[in-house]
Amino acid sequence: MTEENNELSSRRLLKRLRAIMSSDEAEQAQLDAIVEAVANEMHVDVCSFYCLLPGDILELYASFGLHNAAIHETRLRLGEGLIGEIAIQKKSQSFADAWNHPSFVFKPETKEDPFSSLMGVPVLRGTRLIGVLAVQTRDYHDYGEDEIELLETVAMVLAQMFVTEHTTGRRKSLSAIESNSRMDGVRLVPGVALGKVYLHKRTEPVAQVVSKNDAIEIRRLDMALEQMSKAVNEMLAQPDLIGENEEIFDTYRMFIHDKGWIAKIKESIHAGLTASAAVQKVADEISARMNIISDPYLKERVHDFQDLADRLQQYLAGKDVKEKNKQLPNATILVARSMGPAELLDYDRSKIKALLFEEGSPTMHVVIVAKSLNIPVIGGLQGLLDRVHQGDTVAVDSDNSCVYVNPPADLLSSVRKKIDTAERLRKQYGKLANVPCQTKDGIAVSLNVNAGLATDLLSLSEGFADGIGLYRTELPFLSAAQLPDVAKQERIYKRALANAKGKKVIFRTLDIGSDKVLPYVQRKAETNPAMGWRSIRISLDRRSLLRGQLRAFIYAVGGGDLYVMFPMIADVDEFIAAKKTLEIELQREKEKGRKLPAHVYVGTMLEVPSLLFQLEELLPLVDFVSIGTNDLVQFLFAIDRSDASLWERYDNLSPALIRVLKHVADRCAYYKVPCSVCGEMANQPLDAMVLIALGYTSLSMNAASLGRVKAMILSMDAQEVAEYLNFILSTRTHSLREQLRHFAYDHHIVI
Repeated sequence: MTEENNELSSRRLLKRLRAIMSSDEAEQAQLDAIVEAVANEMHVDVCSFYCLLPGDILELYASFGLHNAAIHETRLRLGEGLIGEIAIQKKSQSFADAWNHPSFVFKPETKEDPFSSLMGVPVLRGTRLIGVLAVQTRDYHDYGEDEIELLETVAMVLAQMFVTEHTTGRRKSLSAIESNSRMDGVRLVPGVALGKVYLHKRTEPVAQVVSKNDAIEIRRLDMALEQMSKAVNEMLAQPDLIGENEEIFDTYRMFIHDKGWIAKIKESIHAGLTASAAVQKVADEISARMNIISDPYLKERVHDFQDLADRLQQYLAGKDVKEKNKQLPNATILVARSMGPAELLDYDRSKIKALLFEEGSPTMHVVIVAKSLNIPVIGGLQGLLDRVHQGDTVAVDSDNSCVYVNPPADLLSSVRKKIDTAERLRKQYGKLANVPCQTKDGIAVSLNVNAGLATDLLSLSEGFADGIGLYRTELPFLSAAQLPDVAKQERIYKRALANAKGKKVIFRTLDIGSDKVLPYVQRKAETNPAMGWRSIRISLDRRSLLRGQLRAFIYAVGGGDLYVMFPMIADVDEFIAAKKTLEIELQREKEKGRKLPAHVYVGTMLEVPSLLFQLEELLPLVDFVSIGTNDLVQFLFAIDRSDASLWERYDNLSPALIRVLKHVADRCAYYKVPCSVCGEMANQPLDAMVLIALGYTSLSMNAASLGRVKAMILSMDAQEVAEYLNFILSTRTHSLREQLRHFAYDHHIVI
């Protein structure tokens, strides 16, 4: 087909499609007419449309040429067969001899035996997959680019039809099935799980309110407080709760030993209440006061306090706090309105596959602990406790922020497949742990971990990470009820260094403000806190905070190497001021005769676009640079990354951002300054592939991403990717993601 004929054919077909879509016919009739029109115009024997349904199922929705009985009966999972491969890769593909392809799957009900060739294109709306449009011929046929382009044009029209009409008929009825079982919430810890509901219950209502003997009730209270204090200390002795998680339980220690709280309980006992009733009364009063506080951090400590009050009630009632473990199913989905972290630790964690909350936010202490234990969590599930019952089967897809209650078989099968795939990949990645991390053309890449919890450090001993590329120091500050002193900070940093076992640890100074609020730092209300008084701005204005932290760094490393990184630098003068503060502390400790670090390396985060225009002044002053792509992208595109409605407005693989990253890499190379990336881009294999091609040979990421990124690195040729990237970088397009994805598939790069 010549280019002129192809254009005429495309115009004729589009005109025919517009007529079909503007008709008053039902959706199924329109789809039937569309596939017939495509088959006739392209002179093929078959044209079929497979629609993506809930549960990652591709259903044959309309077909001209295949057996009619197969329509709405033939189904494929994502990745199953040639159609499933096209869908999961979101890439147009053609097969002159489809039957002999190793991925071909025959569905007898379609009666497609006579057809040899197959070409399919994904039906996409933005990055969202709608389905797959495919054509087939009886004879062997090698499809040309013009034919693929024509079918892709039809796919665009088809996608618009599904988005604007939202579809009717069978798709709508299947969506109704999904909506009856589906609940949407907020992803707090990613992951996929399947299990039985176990309802977490608070303490039963107080049975006896009026006291008969004040002295007996006071003794009961003192004994219960002693038991609870001992139990919390035993809990903290568990090996998987070392490090920063210990800080989370400071709230419990504070309340257990708080004389004011205990005095109020005893006052209520002397007024005639039993110990249980007095605890309930005082707990209700304190919770009510805490709930009206506007500070979000303090409001969330209500969960910790309620946990403690309920725990005390259980000891007063003489109940075994861990008796509930005997009732847990082997695969438990723990469901609650909310809970404190100690309540989670009461359960047998080996049986808990996920947590679901009606309430919840990322800074809840129970969420922080769950993350360290690799337990998926979804919060904000309104009406959850009214929808689920003890023993219900629940599929949890925290990656997509949704839950399916008693889901249909297709959804169960899809979730099981995701879980099996994740486990299979985990085992595959495990085999790569001690394999040298370098590209096929010999470029060595340093993989590091972003750490903030004790379990993040496990990847260092497992052979995946070369060090800690970003140690978030703010968690102890966020978890504490008051400012941690230098000695306490020193202990925390020493633990991190000990777990690193001699590997490099880059300490980032306090990155607070915005959504990370310290309850003991006074601040005014801000219209736009993400660009307000935060991070290095707070540290320089509250210089005692910064000096204390820098002193703790110096004490912790002793005679070892010290790496300090300042965040949110927007002006070279800010970096100079921060670095000068470190130099003052080093000089002060030298004068005291204290042992100093063997070497001190001082670097900056590059997150604010203004710094891009000061690189010539900055780079001679720094020992290293680390790009925080999360904030850099947010500020570069002027888009709030917390607003889900804007997510599709920009892409990390846009030409604009890639040019920015290339510029930084080139200038750092010129000044011989090491430059790494520690933002979200480093976590994604395709994005990381681009970073390496740009010259970034040090990446820092979440521990969970290390295996898959390493698998990608081992399968790529950096020079080939760089040459292709330079070739397409001038493309006038919103994003280069799909082109790069196709390149990766064509060159067998594991993404």
